[in-house]
Amino acid sequence: HALGLRCVAACIYDEHHEAFAAISISGPVSRITDDRVTELGALVIKAAKEVTLAYGGVR
Repeated sequence: HALGLRCVAACIYDEHHEAFAAISISGPVSRITDDRVTELGALVIKAAKEVTLAYGGVR
């Protein structure tokens, strides 16, 4: 945790449905506001699903 920073993350899964990595975005709270967390979270989840499928994992 760091004051003034915010992070949004999602897991990347392997073929056994085990989380083995994550993807995230970080930035100052002035740019990642409470209102944007849901929007940015959806983008991070979408990217994590795409990486999971490209890796051969299951979600």
